[in-house]
Amino acid sequence: MQGPNLLRFFKFLLIVVVLLVGFIAALFIASVEEQPLVVATSATQVNDAESVQELIAQIKQSVQDRTLDQQIPLTENQLNSLVGFLQRAKAQFHGQVNITPVASSISASYQLPPNPLGRYVNFSALVLPGEGLQLDEVRLGSIVLPGKKTLATLVWLADWWTDSDIASQFVQQIDSIRMFQGSMIIAMRPLDAFLRNLKELKRDIGEESALSIATAHYLRFLANLEVGRRPTAQSLGRYIQPLFAEALSRSSEDSADEENEAAIMALATYAGHHRFANFVGDVQPVPKRIAAPLKLPTLMNRGDLSQHFIFSAAIKVLSEQGLTAAIGEFKELMDRGAGGSGYSFVDLAADHAGVKFALVATDDKTAFLLQKLLAKSVSERTFFPETQGLPENLNKASFTQQFKQVDSPQYKELLNQIDQRIASLPMSQLKGSE
Repeated sequence: MQGPNLLRFFKFLLIVVVLLVGFIAALFIASVEEQPLVVATSATQVNDAESVQELIAQIKQSVQDRTLDQQIPLTENQLNSLVGFLQRAKAQFHGQVNITPVASSISASYQLPPNPLGRYVNFSALVLPGEGLQLDEVRLGSIVLPGKKTLATLVWLADWWTDSDIASQFVQQIDSIRMFQGSMIIAMRPLDAFLRNLKELKRDIGEESALSIATAHYLRFLANLEVGRRPTAQSLGRYIQPLFAEALSRSSEDSADEENEAAIMALATYAGHHRFANFVGDVQPVPKRIAAPLKLPTLMNRGDLSQHFIFSAAIKVLSEQGLTAAIGEFKELMDRGAGGSGYSFVDLAADHAGVKFALVATDDKTAFLLQKLLAKSVSERTFFPETQGLPENLNKASFTQQFKQVDSPQYKELLNQIDQRIASLPMSQLKGSE
């Protein structure tokens, strides 16, 4: 390309970039408003969290019957409970779903950091009954967008981002939607091909990433521990002590946080659930064979507390702290219903302790210190709090009688007690762990 033509090309490219940036800026300004569209409180929404158990059971059944047409019922309470869960994870988010025979509305508000333009980004969309998935009106602040074109754009973006056609396939799976007052029924085509394609879609993390390689090392180390071959369940401390001693031997002060991330993911894959490996890569020591102890480890002689602790620590490594805490809380709220184990503040303490463990382990100021601490002792009291006096097995009536709802003063006081107990643990006393 000659000099004048090259100059004209770069001028044209600069104009396109300026126009694109200007368009995005104008779109953002038009979408920001001073008042929220949604003011629903998460405490009220998650009060019906136990209703989600039915939805989960239905989805499991649909996966089992993947070669058949499906009829999936959804209620307004179920959807708003899930929206409330999202709000528990991200306090800036507020959402609301309303279902009527004519249409269903999805509304959301997101609170922005202080800025001169406005405080909230508001979004709403109408879903219509009928064949397939039909969006009617979509609003982003004061901007009104055509539903059909918006849906097509969102599907295209999802396909482009995943380098697949998985979003297009999902939309095509929806045969029809029937709506009633407070509920709807989604008719789905057989899910078999879609689920197979979804399974093949892998996160772009690379089989030979640093995390994958280190996790494979620690998983192999755990699989060779004698404690995992004992016929009786052993304390989680007997796994954590040698695991973090190994991490210490491989670490410097600058690399300890990365080694600890891999150690936690290996522990979750080995003593939590083997599917955690899906987030890391092909890390099993022996192909097509799952590395696991003969008996899952315990905390305070309870297997369920070990699972809560391990899962929360691993999810924290993979996500934000707020999401991890919200998952644990929402699970307990679901357990209040008939057939559930009841709301357990002991389980919640294990969730919070697992989050704190991961925070300290992955903080570059405390990661190396935690390795030294854990390598010296198998005691659970290094990383797990006292749970005496914490209520358990509360059904919905008992929970409501004692605490009214989440975020009540009584509820917050008990959560504060749990966090104070965790704050007094040796792992939490390491300098820089806050």
